[in-house]
Amino acid sequence: MKIVITLLSVSLILFTVKAEDTIPTSPSHWKYKAVGAINGTSASFKNWNAGGQNTISWIALFDAQANYKKDNLRWENGLHLAYGQNRVLINPWQKTDDILSIYSKIGYRVTKAFDIAMLNDFKTQFDLSKDSDGNLLSKFMAPAYLINAFGMEYKPNDNLQVFGSPFTGKSTFVKDFSLSQAGAFGVDNGKTVRYEFGAFIKFLYNDEIMKNVTFKGKLELFSNYLNNPQNIDINAEALFNFKINKWLSASWSFNMIYDDDIDIVVLDDAGVEIAKGPRAQLKNVIGIGLSYSFIDK
Repeated sequence: MKIVITLLSVSLILFTVKAEDTIPTSPSHWKYKAVGAINGTSASFKNWNAGGQNTISWIALFDAQANYKKDNLRWENGLHLAYGQNRVLINPWQKTDDILSIYSKIGYRVTKAFDIAMLNDFKTQFDLSKDSDGNLLSKFMAPAYLINAFGMEYKPNDNLQVFGSPFTGKSTFVKDFSLSQAGAFGVDNGKTVRYEFGAFIKFLYNDEIMKNVTFKGKLELFSNYLNNPQNIDINAEALFNFKINKWLSASWSFNMIYDDDIDIVVLDDAGVEIAKGPRAQLKNVIGIGLSYSFIDK
């Protein structure tokens, strides 16, 4: 994309200057980075005495960043996509991962380590999910989360970022009739949006903890001033990337979510509801496969 923009810019300049004129050049203030990977696993059995089930699974990941820096102005933009499925025997494919996340943060440096910043963060998923009875659990924009926050960011180095805002708006969208009628994901029955206002803190840490092993961690905390501010919403993520060579990589990710407004139904072995209420949601994903990175230095 950068090459295309550069070619268009040069073409316009050639139409507006004479042949003997000198075209000025200046260093770009943009930095780009993108990482893509596709991982998969497969297991098959035939006449295997110990037993086992034929399974196949795959997951695709994509991360991209476009960051601008000039003098005291900083503008960071990111995109994170993930989607995966698995299949056991001849059963239908089941979704194992599904993430669409976009963020943008603009800040102005006031000291060596502190910025005044505005953060916008949006999350949803691509595909729908159903339970074993065929009931809809989630889909695109049901739910979706949008955070708009104004505050301060502490960034002593390239590895650590801490953003805090006492003025944060959080919106939860449920753009599906059946889910909104059921009051899913904390919205009032029949409503498609839930608005909250409170305080927000976000911790980011990214480092190469050993050769060819990188760690990326994120912790987000939100307190709603308007309803039970003592109940903190938590979103914690940890991602380890293991680079085998230029094309091969492995990864392990962990995600924990706790939202006091989301009720989790617990069923017994017979499928009968035995409990309902807010609970920690946990997810682990392990994969090995192909990976490619692009870094614009």
